[in-house]
Amino acid sequence: MKQSLLIYLMLLTAIATVAQSSDKETVRTRRHESNVLAGFNLGAAAPVPFPNTIRKIDGWWPRMSPSIGYEYIYLLPQKWGIGASVKLDYKAMGTRAQVIYFPTIISVKDGDQTNDFTGTFSGSNETRMSNAYVTVPVYGVYQFNRRWKARLGLYMSWLFSSEFEGNVSDGYIRNGGPTGEKVNIDVATFDFGDEINSFDVGLYGGGDLLIARKLSASVQLSWGLRPLFPSSFQGMDFPLYNIFGTLGITYHLH
Repeated sequence: MKQSLLIYLMLLTAIATVAQSSDKETVRTRRHESNVLAGFNLGAAAPVPFPNTIRKIDGWWPRMSPSIGYEYIYLLPQKWGIGASVKLDYKAMGTRAQVIYFPTIISVKDGDQTNDFTGTFSGSNETRMSNAYVTVPVYGVYQFNRRWKARLGLYMSWLFSSEFEGNVSDGYIRNGGPTGEKVNIDVATFDFGDEINSFDVGLYGGGDLLIARKLSASVQLSWGLRPLFPSSFQGMDFPLYNIFGTLGITYHLH
């Protein structure tokens, strides 16, 4: 009986020693995280600063804007880390506004013919945008505690699909500029999708809250620093920037 008890105690001691050694090894060797990111983008291609040619915003609405990607974080001592991710990002929205002397290029259908006008439009404007990017954010990571994590860095995006179109109505255009011939417009259209810059770069930040063992709620913000259109573009006389927040989840693979 004493021999059995002694053997039993020796086995417990050996198991405990192996377990402690395994835990230490896990802590020592866990130097990275792998995550799957999924969410929905909400925001706009917004003018900064806001121009006085836009007099009133009548409406804004989101469009289908999923975001999905993979994240890798290399863990450093003292709660810090370095992270990067690769995402498929759709940035889309719709807006309706009242404008005055708004520089633009529009197309008016007249039977089988289409007439183009370049000038300043006054009236109602509706814009629909849906652009798809491959986005690579690079950032620092700080782990406040077991549940809270923050990211801050930069992102780069490459455009692979673009839509920027809409219509103007119930107004007039001064053809050629503010003093040009006045042309009344019932309805006209515009399509600037082919003019969008193929590369975007900006600020990136966000945070995660752990809500389950392998699942976190996520909030992110990306603020573009490069205008949506090149400086040579004549369709508007002010820059637009991609400003979008992302609401989503993070699934922790490792």
